[in-house]
Amino acid sequence: MSPSHTVCLLAGALSLASAGALGGGSVGLVVHGFHCQGDRFEEVVWGEGQQLGRLPHAALLAWRARSDLAAVVCGTGASYAVDGVTFEADALVSLLFERLPRLREFEAFEGVDLAELEALLRRTVVADTSSVNTEQEVRHALRRLQGDGVRNAVLVSSPTHVPRCLRDACAACDDGVFDGIVWASPCGTSWTSEPPVVLEPPHRGDRDRSLDADSFYATVRRAYAIRGAERREKFLQELRELVAAYEHSGVLHV
Repeated sequence: MSPSHTVCLLAGALSLASAGALGGGSVGLVVHGFHCQGDRFEEVVWGEGQQLGRLPHAALLAWRARSDLAAVVCGTGASYAVDGVTFEADALVSLLFERLPRLREFEAFEGVDLAELEALLRRTVVADTSSVNTEQEVRHALRRLQGDGVRNAVLVSSPTHVPRCLRDACAACDDGVFDGIVWASPCGTSWTSEPPVVLEPPHRGDRDRSLDADSFYATVRRAYAIRGAERREKFLQELRELVAAYEHSGVLHV
């Protein structure tokens, strides 16, 4: 990755006061969608207690970067609302504006002019209904922001999803989709308390290099290429049985 393709992590919305807190220049937010029938949809999208979900978190970021905000891109078209017609992105945008007055319920919005915030969001929010997965979501949004001359793209998603978003953003930048700085700002909620599992290609200098050709990383990638529901279920069942056998033999420590 070249020096111009910088990827950084923001601890939260309060760390973003303006583009000056980033890399200077205009700011674009990429608000990742969430399946309309997904687990804990309400908590993930809106929040839980004082923990901000993706939409309020993005709204607060937008407010704090208002002097430099160029666009807020919301995705995706991967699912439909309960009416079976409204795309996921359109449903999230509608929810954001319908509940805008309720942002006052979050302490983080104390002192925020909600009328001014609404005007700001109505000028800048766009729905991406053409992407159907995280990779497309990132690429479509970054391509749009690149065309708008944005220099700082901030990815907004759940903490368990951000690693995947950053991975796809790095690949998109390497492909020349975006030449600014990519940031990530995780919201406060997720659909799970389990941490994400991150697999990297082997790289330690003291590893057994004879195993590189058939590493665990390579095996997992091959497993994900298995197609067909029945074949995948058969594979998973056999894998579960294999792992259980090793657990019972004391070879694995979990």
